[in-house]
Amino acid sequence: MHISFQIRLGNNKVVNVRWNTEMFSFAIVSVLAVALLATSGDVTQTWTSPTYPKLYSNDTSENPLGEPITPDEDAWIGSLLNVGAMIGALPAGFIADRIGRKMTLLCIAIPHLVAYVAYAFARNVYLFYFGRFISGLSVGSGYAIIPMYVAEVSSDSNRNAFSAMLPIFWTLGNFLPFAIGPYITIKIFNLILAALPATFLVVFILLAPETPYYYIQKGNEKKAESSLVKLRSIPSAEVQKEILQIKETVGKHEDGALMDIFIKPSLRRALILSLILMMGNQFSGINAVGYYLEPILDASGTDIPSDLASTFYGGWLFISSFTSTFAVKKLGQKIPLIASCIGSAISMVSLGIFFYIHDNNEEDAKPLFWLPLVSLLVYCAFFNLGLAGIPWAVGSQLFPNSVKPISSAAVSCMCWFCSFLITHFFNDLTNSLDKSGTFWLFGGCNVLTAIFTLVWIPETKGKSFSEIQDMLQGRN
Repeated sequence: MHISFQIRLGNNKVVNVRWNTEMFSFAIVSVLAVALLATSGDVTQTWTSPTYPKLYSNDTSENPLGEPITPDEDAWIGSLLNVGAMIGALPAGFIADRIGRKMTLLCIAIPHLVAYVAYAFARNVYLFYFGRFISGLSVGSGYAIIPMYVAEVSSDSNRNAFSAMLPIFWTLGNFLPFAIGPYITIKIFNLILAALPATFLVVFILLAPETPYYYIQKGNEKKAESSLVKLRSIPSAEVQKEILQIKETVGKHEDGALMDIFIKPSLRRALILSLILMMGNQFSGINAVGYYLEPILDASGTDIPSDLASTFYGGWLFISSFTSTFAVKKLGQKIPLIASCIGSAISMVSLGIFFYIHDNNEEDAKPLFWLPLVSLLVYCAFFNLGLAGIPWAVGSQLFPNSVKPISSAAVSCMCWFCSFLITHFFNDLTNSLDKSGTFWLFGGCNVLTAIFTLVWIPETKGKSFSEIQDMLQGRN
């Protein structure tokens, strides 16, 4: 809803003002609330960075375990998150379809809270194993359900912009461990992190409604209307058109079944598009950049300490994440995603060139000491422009409610499976191709994702879920 009014200035000039009330309604409040959960989840991605040095320490004032962890224990602490995420992604959509999006999100927050408290008071490595696994369950579920919730509480005009806000809070979660973890004890660090899911639980219970799509799917039009009235901050009479659109969208696919996603061409196409985009997200090189962060900075000739360098990297990753919201709002999803892929490809290629020169003749690489750092900063900016969040947004928008439990589980599981592959086989890859060849490989993947997006990904800006389904079926 828009409110228009005029302001008369002193020189009798009249200024027309048009105010979009949704930007100040419970829709944005709900999105910001659920973004706290997104932040809680992505903290787990970089949580190990400041934690590992302490767990490897012989200083008992830093290491609560009393003795350094072994490389095998290191590997389990790192990999159990991905294992939990793959498992957590599978039933998330089905649970959300049974008990609602809101209740599912509340349940997702509890393992995060338990995990951080367990880390804070852990005296043996098995509590860290336990925490990483149950955090993984929540991360996998959260990545499946959070974009779904955001898409279903947003209006057609603001859906892309609200979805593009999620990468900001994901990268905020990446930044927090870099910013505070190195400078405080494990206990204090994790108690601070526990405040994130705890705050989410309070705010989300009190302020955020269930989505109108879920209520319509369950045949409760009255509650759907109440949800929309709250989300849009407008009278009941003014949400009837949107109620009819939601009923039409849900009604078209009310008899959805597991095999529909494989049998129906439009749903099969949506699944293929979403899965390939998610592969592009993971094989873009983001994990490679994180893995080689310190070697890249060391090779550049900088004397910045590793903890300060990590803080700087995390801060830039967070700051650059704001670009996506504005770009998607103005340009839709395709153009920012293509630009993101091309920029990321150039960054990966330039990193590969530096390491090729460095590995063959260190002296020749010295004049290029600036190249790794510049490539890293450019990569962060371009990755956040589109690759960070748009694949998740597309995966939440291309499917009707009838198959969203299946689709969200498949897309999220693909993400964490690819993440596991990269984590597990990255050293083997660099041993086979060298660092230069590995970065060039990721650059090539970015180019392929750009071409794929240009040719096959539909633009969904300003489209209703019903119109998106018509596009997938080839109807104008």
